[in-house]
Amino acid sequence: MSEESDSLRTSPSAASLSENELQPPAEPPGYVCSLTEDLVTKAREELQEKPEWRLRDVQALRDMVRKECPNLSTSLDDAFLLRFLRARKFDYDRALQLLVSYHSCRRSWPEVFNNLKPSALKDVLASGFLTVLPHTDPRGCHILCMRPGTPRDGGQGPACPALRGMLVPHTLSPMPHLP
Repeated sequence: MSEESDSLRTSPSAASLSENELQPPAEPPGYVCSLTEDLVTKAREELQEKPEWRLRDVQALRDMVRKECPNLSTSLDDAFLLRFLRARKFDYDRALQLLVSYHSCRRSWPEVFNNLKPSALKDVLASGFLTVLPHTDPRGCHILCMRPGTPRDGGQGPACPALRGMLVPHTLSPMPHLP
């Protein structure tokens, strides 16, 4: 192989450093932990999540999905699978069961799950049917209130849009089950 083709395969910074000077990557590029130190500690205590095992656990769940549910059309992204592991305290079998149930619900109720974004729920939030209280509870959790039969909707609460509104916070938080 020529020197020219060899230099094209390595970056100039990597080519200019000796083997002893290269720094190993902290984590593979797929997942970057965004938890605060307090949440990392809480996850370790309550969920048995160990940062040093996190990617191994995600890979184990990914392998189970490929082996046991090869026809399941799902994201195998680290952050996505990590949500199911956290929700089931890193029990692989229960996390897989939850993932399958999640997709079953999405297929059964497309009117609830399709286009599940805060911008798609402006009417529900504006109606006053769902509201988030201005203060959190003692643990720091936000409090979502439903007010069925508000005067603005003529006494008929929008059930499907309300359910969608309750699901949005869970789609935005990396650890919806921990405050």
